[in-house]
Amino acid sequence: MTPTTSPLLNDFPNMSLNDARQSSGQPQQIQPPVSGTRSRAYSTTTVSTDDSSASRNSLVPRAATDRVNTQEFYHGQPHVPIESFLMPSQEQYPADSLILFGGTAVHSEGGLFRKDSKEYIMLTNTSLLKYKSMEKAAKVFGNQSVWSSSSGHQLLTPQQTALISKDHRILSLNSIIGVYTYQPAGTETQIVIEYLVSISSQPATMHFTPVVDQVEPWLKELRQGCNYHAAQAGLIVKGTRQRQWVQDKLQEDHIALPSNVAENHPTALAAGGMWRAFFRAQRIKGVPVQENGPSESRVALENKAVVIAVGASHIHILPHNLGNSSSKEDLKDERNMLQYPILTVRTIHYKERDDTFTLAFGTTLRQRTVVMTFASARAREIIIAIRARVESLRWLYPLGRKGIELALSESLSRPIPVPPKDHLTDLGFDELLRAECHAMGLDSRVFNNVFIDGFIITVGKAGDNFGNKRDYSVEEMKCLLRALRFNTTFKEISFRDISFENLQKTKTLRDGTLRYGLRPDQEFYELIMGNPQIRVLDFHDCHLDTSAIGSIGRAIRDGYSAGLRLESLDLYGNHATDGADVMTLAKGIVKHAGTLHRLDVGYCQITGDGINQIMHAFVANPDVASHTLEFFGIQGNPESKVNSFILDMFLKHSMCLEKLDLSDLTSWSKSPILMAETLANCGGFLKRLDLSGMALHPSTLDQILSWISSPECETLEQLKVEGCGLDGNQFASILDAVGQSGNQKVEICAGRNLLSDGQDLPENLVNVLSSGETTTSLGLRRTCWSEQALRQLFLSLSQNFTLKKLDLSAVSLASSRDPDVETCKLLGQMLASEASRLEELLIQGEETNELTSRMGRNLWRSFQGLSSSRYLTKLDVRRNRFKDEGALALAEALRVNQSLIWLDMDENDVTTDGFNAILSAFHQGGTEQVPTSSRYYNSTLAYFEPPVNDVTKQTNALKEAMLETYKSEQETRFLLNHATGKDAAEWKERLAQILRQRLQSTDACSRIEKSIDGIAMAVDRNKAAMEAVFRDRERRRERERDRELLQQRRDNRRG
Repeated sequence: MTPTTSPLLNDFPNMSLNDARQSSGQPQQIQPPVSGTRSRAYSTTTVSTDDSSASRNSLVPRAATDRVNTQEFYHGQPHVPIESFLMPSQEQYPADSLILFGGTAVHSEGGLFRKDSKEYIMLTNTSLLKYKSMEKAAKVFGNQSVWSSSSGHQLLTPQQTALISKDHRILSLNSIIGVYTYQPAGTETQIVIEYLVSISSQPATMHFTPVVDQVEPWLKELRQGCNYHAAQAGLIVKGTRQRQWVQDKLQEDHIALPSNVAENHPTALAAGGMWRAFFRAQRIKGVPVQENGPSESRVALENKAVVIAVGASHIHILPHNLGNSSSKEDLKDERNMLQYPILTVRTIHYKERDDTFTLAFGTTLRQRTVVMTFASARAREIIIAIRARVESLRWLYPLGRKGIELALSESLSRPIPVPPKDHLTDLGFDELLRAECHAMGLDSRVFNNVFIDGFIITVGKAGDNFGNKRDYSVEEMKCLLRALRFNTTFKEISFRDISFENLQKTKTLRDGTLRYGLRPDQEFYELIMGNPQIRVLDFHDCHLDTSAIGSIGRAIRDGYSAGLRLESLDLYGNHATDGADVMTLAKGIVKHAGTLHRLDVGYCQITGDGINQIMHAFVANPDVASHTLEFFGIQGNPESKVNSFILDMFLKHSMCLEKLDLSDLTSWSKSPILMAETLANCGGFLKRLDLSGMALHPSTLDQILSWISSPECETLEQLKVEGCGLDGNQFASILDAVGQSGNQKVEICAGRNLLSDGQDLPENLVNVLSSGETTTSLGLRRTCWSEQALRQLFLSLSQNFTLKKLDLSAVSLASSRDPDVETCKLLGQMLASEASRLEELLIQGEETNELTSRMGRNLWRSFQGLSSSRYLTKLDVRRNRFKDEGALALAEALRVNQSLIWLDMDENDVTTDGFNAILSAFHQGGTEQVPTSSRYYNSTLAYFEPPVNDVTKQTNALKEAMLETYKSEQETRFLLNHATGKDAAEWKERLAQILRQRLQSTDACSRIEKSIDGIAMAVDRNKAAMEAVFRDRERRRERERDRELLQQRRDNRRG
């Protein structure tokens, strides 16, 4: 016997009936799936064949034996531990081939058989039949037609089936939508059957009163007959436009439609996962309805027969007569299709008294709940299918949510085993996104740059691949946000660098109507409220308007009561210009002051007291003694007047703060801005302090120096004071304070300050730089020097034995020219100095429309010192335009240098000759293009950044030259064809010259590519050799450790 299966249930292991009965509260142990397969297969537990309980309660028809074959069990995925899944197949039992029940009954109401008379009623696997007496029935069914509890289900022969006439059929089982009992006062219990006369009619009822001891058997057999023997309702006639539309919509949700339905058979079988029901009513809880306005709960499908389709991610409610041409409104029925995500199911109620069950779907919009009431004789089957699908997605529910609230019988409410969380590969978002794309008519490939890593989702630019990126349209972003709204999986959601600026604008169409754009305020409110599991929100540089910022604040405030505990919020680069929206954001932050670890509101155009309100939010929660913030960024809000007292209070409550960014805050209420005592008591975790762009008052600087020189500054790793208006003496004081603290690992970034006093550096700055008691990392980006001051800098640093990293990028001179030859030679002397321990040197140039800042074309003069450097491992000389002359000097230095590991020399106008020289440095004796007599060659450079810009520039120039040769060739050939004698010989020579030029350009393109490939191969060779050395060194260390351990054990034994 081959059981019928339902394709929608596809994530559960098979489970035996015996195991199902024993499952009381805990899911059964599940064998892990086979690794590497998406559709997981589980082992099937064998069912005991001699279990009397299983035989007694089985719903499988039994003819001659009570032994149950394991092949008769429902083997769909998942296998639900409910007895009702033991069912026969429709192929084995044709129409009226099985007697399910029979008995004498008295008619109570309805016109289906004679009123107030006793008749013998027979229930088969397809119909409910009536006969005047048992004797009349015996002529059709034989002498054993009298049903008894011991006889069981009885098989009919085809000859007996042919004797059943049309007059004997009361109704077909597939028209029944409900079976229940009713007992009027003072009378016996009646069986009530609700059935449909036609698809578009209201349900009719039939009452009959059986013998008292047969009420429960009749109720059980009628329901089981409807569930497992009656044909399921057909959906749509083939060949109609609606059928194809619905088929496309449901197939993406893994619902299979019937493929062999007859054109004239509207009640043919539907595939698994679809059931017919009667839609009794819908009501919406949580939404006030206006007294004089229309009810919001009314839908077009109420009081109609519908088809309930349970898919992989949604529950679909379809009009039953869609496409059957039963009404003039058929073409509008497509809009009546209802669709609710599985994850929004809140409650299931089913009392089994009248086959009416209730489904409640929760939405985030105003916290409303949609409650739908259905009637179906297949209620048990529908509920089991919904429960199985919800349980398969149980891991997707937010923390603290227990799943569905059930009001079911004991058999229906038993636990359903689910796969372990470790083996859950599909988190549901792909299916939701695919469903939303289909609903909005979008190509799902546009979301190929949306990346999912476990519980983290990162939204990239729109496009079907990584190289094809663009901004999202309004419809595409709506589709993405709706899919995220109903998915409660992700703990981290990132929209970093996704611009919403154009999506929020209202457009005027040609006909003058307004087309409203995206409403990020509503979308993000529902997104956050619908997923209390969110811990990280990243809206970095999304250009959200002020109303969206206010809605985010309102959502994190309202969501706190629902379990939301935000840990990181990045709003950098958005627009929070409205004070009321900033206040709302601050109110939301108050709720999460004890959980937030990161908050960035930099460059949000916050004005007035907005920054003060945000800082005060962390001290306004009486339940939080000290906040847990680790990163706090309020930079780039110059229009907001910051209160120093509130900042001081904020820092005193900071016990975990590691990074504080106050850059580009120009307006303060008083000085000093920071207090040394406050910084010292800031938990002792502060690692990065950014004060760039602030005009540091002397009193503030004194407090910072006092803090830096104290032992409490030992955790500081970076101090940025770029563009703070510091002079050379103040900068020297900072370096001296670092030396006093002993924390030499701190990086001091002091670029964009005027450090030279006229032409020279201050004497105390020269002394500090020359000493060995200062920082190991120094950043002087975009600093303007005099020629003399720059020379003094190099001379003083040549004596410094602690500095390991120096950033001199975008150097500029007051004379607006590149440093001269002598200055560059001093840089080389600094690199070659015996005292120098410099490991990283960054001297890339910077080119803008207004200013060019770089060491320039003379930089190659310093490369001679590179050959003598023993410690330098990283060198960045981009954008200095030293051309092939510099590349030749760099190649000679690389040949001798044995410490440099990383090099970037792009954008220096280097041509093929220069790259050939670099390539020769990796080979003893040079190369064929650049031979040399030196026996040295480079074996340490392991990372060479590809010179993409130089190669592209050179290649484009060669391609333009080749294009010119094609134009000249056409002209020359034309003149050659019309020339004679001496002129023809000249034009022929001219043509040969053009062809030689083209060939030279082609060869040059191939040579430059060959040179770059050769450099890459040489660098890879060095890298592999270096890794081999490291591995060998590690093995020697392990052997040494093993020897020491062995010796220690021997000593212990001797002792």
